[in-house]
Amino acid sequence: MTLPAQAIPGPRGMPIIGVVHRLLGDPLEFMARVHRHYGDLVKLPLGKHTMYLAAHPDMIKRITQENWKNYIKRYATMDEILGQGLVTSNGQLWLRQRRLMQPAFHHQRIARMAEMMVEETERMLTRWEGYARSGQPFDMQDELMLLAEKVIVRAMFSTSLNDDEAATIGKAFNDTLNWVAGQQFRFWQPPRSWPTAGNLRYRRNLALLEGVVYRLIEERRHQQGVHDDLLEMLVTACDAETGEQMSTQQIRDEVMTIFLAGHETTAGTMSWMLHVLSHHGDAERKLRAEYATYLGGRNPTPADLPKLTFNRMVIDETLRLYPPTWMLSRVLVDSDTLGGYEVPAGSSVLLSPYVTHRHPAFWPHAESFDPERFCPAEAEGRHKFAYIPFLSGPRQCIGNQFALMEMQLMLPMILQRFWVSAVPGYPVRPIPRATLRPGPRLWMQVALA
Repeated sequence: MTLPAQAIPGPRGMPIIGVVHRLLGDPLEFMARVHRHYGDLVKLPLGKHTMYLAAHPDMIKRITQENWKNYIKRYATMDEILGQGLVTSNGQLWLRQRRLMQPAFHHQRIARMAEMMVEETERMLTRWEGYARSGQPFDMQDELMLLAEKVIVRAMFSTSLNDDEAATIGKAFNDTLNWVAGQQFRFWQPPRSWPTAGNLRYRRNLALLEGVVYRLIEERRHQQGVHDDLLEMLVTACDAETGEQMSTQQIRDEVMTIFLAGHETTAGTMSWMLHVLSHHGDAERKLRAEYATYLGGRNPTPADLPKLTFNRMVIDETLRLYPPTWMLSRVLVDSDTLGGYEVPAGSSVLLSPYVTHRHPAFWPHAESFDPERFCPAEAEGRHKFAYIPFLSGPRQCIGNQFALMEMQLMLPMILQRFWVSAVPGYPVRPIPRATLRPGPRLWMQVALA
């Protein structure tokens, strides 16, 4: 039986603005609360518009796999930065780009990047020896964001940029992304054409990014075959069916998209992981025992990762509790049925891995940190779509294996060299922006292990 759209339960909200103020005020708490109160499909009035929060794994399966072509992406605030990259494009353009880019993320190509990831992590850990000697606290998230920026810049551009240029690009992209992400959490923003201080900074950063990206694309078109990196792959990729290559604009869009997806998510998850482990000594001790057995103090390689099973379980549980992509939306092309309710065409459907990862039917004691949830015996039989840190279906994040390998290499390197502890007196909470960060700051200390 299909029930009409108006029967979908949800809060009534205030006149004119609906529940906008509550969704913008504390979106994590609000979405978790309405899910507990109203169920797996919740109608959210947003003034002139209506949004539907879909939380059950069956609905996630329907939206992302069974009927995925009927649910399109539309991110107006990100279009200027990302253009028509994989995150924002739809239809045949998305399909063509996915087909062209898939070889860049083949597991063998990603494995070749492991040595570079280890080198950059070593450089960071050498700097941490100074923190260990002085006992000086530092913002862990800043350190890991810098590391992730260096890794993605090298993966994208290899040696085309020196360290200073890479740092400048990383900062410009980070500032631009955070400024745009912040816009969606305010009632009103001045148009981007207005010469406000924020708009002017945004324009300068975007111009800097595009200037460097277009320059590097042009250089690669004239020097193909010299570098083994993602930019080389984008420049030389050729559609097997049509023989077409990407336009300069399309390469620019994909570069910006990969940079977006390739550093904030990793840095945020690694930050959460070290924060959580500093409060869960049993899990940390089990990790160290695993590293002692299989690594003996040396740096890991891709060949070691299948043996480091608890290492992966800790990563998976951190991604469950604090999924970097904590919220995303789709626009419904034609009406569809979710959970027995008819959802009308043109509706916005909200997915929240943060909420789905806490669904009590699939995750008992969901707020607790328990890596054993991901041991084979516990994971067997669990709904496949109850765990979606990289989403699911055809539009699953193309870089998920890159991110997972990066984290599986970094965590053993850090914990074999240092004891990492939280600085007391600085409470940490999830900050939902472009990704789900720990904040407002993540003050930590390190000591030599």
